[in-house]
Order: sequence, then C-alpha cells, then structure tokens
Amino acid sequence: MQVIDVKDRPSVRNRTCVIAIGKFDGVHIGHQAILQAARRLEPDEELAVYSLWPHPAWVLGGHEAYRASLTPYAEKVRQMARLGVDSLYMVEFSKTYAQTSAEAFVRDHLVPLRPRRVVVGADFHFGQGGKADVRDLARLCGQFAIPVSVIDHVEENGLKVSSSHIREHLAAGRVEAAEALLGRPYRVQGEVVHGDARGRTIGFPTANLQLVDDYVLPAAGVYAVSVEWDEATDAKDPRMSSQNWFGVLNAGFRPTVGGREFRLEVHLFGVNEDLYGRTLSVSFLRRVREERKFSGLDELRAQIARDVEQVKEMLGVGVD
Repeated sequence: MQVIDVKDRPSVRNRTCVIAIGKFDGVHIGHQAILQAARRLEPDEELAVYSLWPHPAWVLGGHEAYRASLTPYAEKVRQMARLGVDSLYMVEFSKTYAQTSAEAFVRDHLVPLRPRRVVVGADFHFGQGGKADVRDLARLCGQFAIPVSVIDHVEENGLKVSSSHIREHLAAGRVEAAEALLGRPYRVQGEVVHGDARGRTIGFPTANLQLVDDYVLPAAGVYAVSVEWDEATDAKDPRMSSQNWFGVLNAGFRPTVGGREFRLEVHLFGVNEDLYGRTLSVSFLRRVREERKFSGLDELRAQIARDVEQVKEMLGVGVD
C-alpha cells in the first residue's frame, strides 16, 4: 500500500481509482462497509482512501477527548493495509484546511485523484463548517461526471456504529463491546520501559508500557490481553517477533502502592525474557475487574494470582 501525506492539496494521479472519503477514526465495521462497497462497485479500479488527521474536533475545538485517537496515524495505516487499500491519502487537517469550500474540495482535492467513483457514508459532511452533505457532493462531482455512491450506516443492536460509541465503551471498560464495533480487538502499541520493578518482587514481573502514540485508553481495571512483538522494531530476538502471547494487564494508577500516573503494566504468561526496549502490541480481550486499593502487597499478590488463574481459564490457555 502506498501512503501519501497531503499538507495542502494532493498531486494529480497517474491512474484512475475508486476513492472512499472520511475521517475513518477507528476504521470500524461501518468504515469497513464503505471500503467493501467501493471494491464491489469498481472491482477493476485501485482502491484509494482520503482520510483526515488529526481529528477535526481536536484541531478546531480543542476537545481533549479527541487529542487521543482510536487509530493514530501508524495504526490507521496498518488497518488500511490489512483491508487491502491500495493508496492511502493522509490529509493533515488544519484550521486553514477547514476553510476549504465545498466547491474547492471537489475541484482541487478530488478531481486530481482521477476518481471513477467516490464512495462515502450517509452522514458525510465536508467543506467550510461541514455545511455540505452527500447531496452537495453528488451535485458537485456530477459537474465532472464523477458518480457518487452513498453507503447506509451499519447498525449493531439497533444503534448506528460510530467512533463515539466505541470511545464510550472503552471509557467504561467494555472492551468486548468495542471489539464488536471495531471488528477486531482494540489494540495499542507501547515500548517496554523501566518501571519500579515491584511486580517482580511479588512474583509477577510486568512489562511497563510507554505508548508510542496518543491512544484512547480503556477505563482503569484489569484486563485479559493478547500480545505480539512488533516485527518492524524488534531486533533483539527475531524468533519471538512472530509469536502471540496471552497475559493479564493492569490499567490504572496502582493505588495500593501510591501510584500517581496512569500506567499500563502487563504480565505475560510463560515469558521470562528481557523485554526492555521491545515494542509490544496489546489487544484488549476482556475486562476482569475494576482497579482497587488493597491493604498491602500480600493482599495484592494474592489477588493478582487469582486474576492470572481467572484469565488463563477464561482464555483456555492452561494453568502453569
């Protein structure tokens, strides 16, 4: 897949394409339906995606919740490649870009990409102030003989699938509900850095993760997770880079030991290797319990032991 960064307007393509447009925050099953429709409608054309980053709500409104992303830049690239996109246009959204009129958007940003067809979701809005909708898009594209296909939104349990609902599920720790809307477990990446090594002293060594991007984080609590090594950055032991592991992760402030910052610490089953400096990809599978304060390290140790046994039974990975 080719990734093209766009700061002003895209260059003219050499080949035609079918293009899907949207923020694609999360690349959830509703977004995937748009991509699938584009493929189905124009099977002989290259599939291009025109996506904005950062999130307009963060750039224009400074809404702190949207500083973090369900799919930061690198993760969006990874998911688009997984879904078979041929060209991904990552358009840097700015206050200047936000002033682009609907007419200029079609003329200067879409037409140069030589689309045989444009595919969008039913709630797509564009142009200055987001005032133009899919009817305006069809009218403006029609001036250049470009057909527009509008894909109905996808529903789950009677509700429209949206990035905001996924964010709400994660904020409540409902990672299984988030997975249902994403079509995959929610995933973050982080580098293993030195912590206080307290987990090792109580018999449960943990990898302390420093996230590589501004991810939306799940609610504080204990989670069953699967973990893989990032093949692109893991040069310590190539044999391990293609393996998946299960583990139990604590997300939160560690109140028992007086923690003050939100951390992600994961204990991997059957892994005793030096993990410092490795980049781990962590997928949240289920929430086991909320984070709470214990009377001391002995009670904490006993609870972690129960958590580990519960997760192993939950995931069917056996008991050591």
